[in-house]
Amino acid sequence: MNKLLLNLVLAILVFGCSPKQKIVSISSKNLAAQAVKLDGKGWENRHQTILDRLNPNAEMILVGNSIFHTLDKDDRSKVWDQYLNQYHTINMGISGDRTENVIWRLENGSLENINPKVAVVLIGTNNTDGNHYLEITQPKELSQGIWKICSIILDKLPNTQIVLMGILPYGNKPNHRDNINKETNSIISNFPEINPKIHYIDIGSHYYTEEGKVNSKLMPDYLHPNAEGHMIMFEALKDEIQKAMTK
Repeated sequence: MNKLLLNLVLAILVFGCSPKQKIVSISSKNLAAQAVKLDGKGWENRHQTILDRLNPNAEMILVGNSIFHTLDKDDRSKVWDQYLNQYHTINMGISGDRTENVIWRLENGSLENINPKVAVVLIGTNNTDGNHYLEITQPKELSQGIWKICSIILDKLPNTQIVLMGILPYGNKPNHRDNINKETNSIISNFPEINPKIHYIDIGSHYYTEEGKVNSKLMPDYLHPNAEGHMIMFEALKDEIQKAMTK
C-alpha cells in the first residue's frame, strides 16, 4: 500500500472522511474540538503567566493540563535542570484543562512570537473525568480534539515538530475512564501516519507496578506524577525529544 493510500485509509478510520475534509468534518456538536474559555481568576491568571513567559529563544513548549502545570512546583527543579532548561522550555500546562480549553488558549495568544523546535503535547484525561465534569468525551470525539490541537500548532508554528504523548494511566483499579483513555490512545497513535511532523509516544508502561497496577510511588493520586514520576517521564521522552529537535 503506497503512502498516499495509507494516509487516506487512516484518515477515514479516525475521522470518517478524506484527508482534505478531516478538519471541516469535525462536528460543531463535538465540544472537545471547539474553543472554550474557562471562567475564573485563577485560570485567567495562569493563562496570562504563560503569555508573559513567551520567549523567542524557546526551543520547546509543553502543552497540556495539570500533569505539566505541576512541573512548576519547587520539588521539580531537578527535572528542569536535567531535561528542560537546556531547551529554554515554556510550560503551558493549566490544571483542569480539557482539549477544548487548550484549543482556546492556542487560538488566543499562547503561540505568538515563538518558534520552538518541539511541542510536547499531553492532553485528554480531564475529558474523560466523570467526577468533576458533566460531560465525558468518547474516544473518537476526544481524538478529534487532540487532532485539532496538533493542527493549530502545526498551522501557527510550521517549523515545529510535535511529540504527542499517549494519555497516562489512571486509577488504582480498572475503570471506565482509563478504558476511554486507552481507546483514545489507540486512535491518536495513528496520527504520525497522517502527518509525519507528529511523533507519537506512549510511556504509560513506566507507571505500572510488576502486578500491572498504577504505581502509587510515582503517582500518589493515581493520576499525577510526583517529582520522581516526572523524572521518569522526561527520561522516557528524552530520545524522542532529541530526535525531533534535529528534524
